[in-house]
Amino acid sequence: MKNIVLIAIDTQRADRLGCYGYHRGTSPRLDGLAAAGVAFDACWSASNFTAPAFTSLFTGLYPNHHGVFHFGAQAQASPVLDCLKANGARTGGAVTFRFFKRLLGGMWGDLEAVTDGRSADYAKDLPHAVSDAAVEWLERHGRGGPFALFLHYDGPHMPYRLPDAHAHRFGDVPDDAVPQDLRRVFFPQEVTAFGQQEAAGMFQVIDAVDRGRRRLDDASRRWISDRYDDSVFYNDLEVGRVLDALKSLRLADDTIVCVISDHGEELMDHGHLTHGGIHLYEEVIRTVALARGPGLPAGRRVARPVSHVQLWPWLLRCAGARHLPEAWAARDLLDEDAAEPVYCVGELKTAVRHGGRKLIRRRVIPEHTPVKRLRLLAKLALLREWGEEAYDLDRDPRERSNVAGSAPWRGELAAALDRHLSTPAPALAVSGQADLDDAERARIEKEMKDLGYM
Repeated sequence: MKNIVLIAIDTQRADRLGCYGYHRGTSPRLDGLAAAGVAFDACWSASNFTAPAFTSLFTGLYPNHHGVFHFGAQAQASPVLDCLKANGARTGGAVTFRFFKRLLGGMWGDLEAVTDGRSADYAKDLPHAVSDAAVEWLERHGRGGPFALFLHYDGPHMPYRLPDAHAHRFGDVPDDAVPQDLRRVFFPQEVTAFGQQEAAGMFQVIDAVDRGRRRLDDASRRWISDRYDDSVFYNDLEVGRVLDALKSLRLADDTIVCVISDHGEELMDHGHLTHGGIHLYEEVIRTVALARGPGLPAGRRVARPVSHVQLWPWLLRCAGARHLPEAWAARDLLDEDAAEPVYCVGELKTAVRHGGRKLIRRRVIPEHTPVKRLRLLAKLALLREWGEEAYDLDRDPRERSNVAGSAPWRGELAAALDRHLSTPAPALAVSGQADLDDAERARIEKEMKDLGYM
């Protein structure tokens, strides 16, 4: 079996990389990776926020089947990990924060959270710290037989914490042209300047913008977008350090490298600022998916829609892993003729895509308590997000024209979505928060609040 390095960049929009057509030079290293390998043009996240998206990635199950919709829950089994163990592969990895380590522990095993020892919770050097951990792991374990290494970077996630050298790489909007409260909560320049007060302020701004109570002027919108692009560039350089280490350690020829994102970011394309809320538009759920390695073609573009739930099975197949389930062994994501519907399941809406056609429907998940379901339904009503949406992405890639009332294919997609949601869930152990002691729970919740995850 070949080695596998899977790199996940939190909140990275596909269309903000040069290899996906972006006009700015935000991603020289990832562009090079795409040119040397395969780029999936329509890879969907299984959800619009991190906990269910990562759980789907590592279990091969959609969120309506694994039921993990928050960081307090955790899948305790993964067929991906079982397969790696059966093939004698060592697993390891580095993630940013402690709650990611816990979320993935039952599905992946040993992981280093760099904020536990290498960096501070709000530091500007978190991508650098992840790369340091990755390089050290490769130096220690890269020659000891097949391995699978998972890395999680959070560079493009709000708030934008950037080294001074990368803080104003893009754009021409001066900081003093932006309201002070926006600068303080979205772009903290001191490590200790972002805490619970700033986090609360950030969520207040996001909520006010999403609900239409606060309008961002053009300069502020451009400034936020520029800081996002700065973060993408910084993160790209740090991923490049890992690629360089694979080459210098003479591991590149035996290693499949796959770079993905867990979801994107709205950045006001449809009136909202971030991710994880109501919307399932392409800027939020279309993700990066690039793969390079032995046996993979160079410069290949794949147009068919694919899903995160398919990626690990395909990577294992490409790596020559044995003992694969029959369905995994037969899966070839490069086969354009084998396209099938893909799905995205959020807390309030679900979506299905087949080819260039997409349908979004309201669905508050049944896993929530009746009280929370009522609150979510009230939120949908308050924001007037009640109706069904359908888009012909081949003609309308920016989803400006809702054709739900006229598209002849709408019923076909609705039936596919109904079938998917009615399929029984496979058995998978999931724990709640009861297995955390009070101190650990308090730390995880503080991290998530302070870093913008809740």
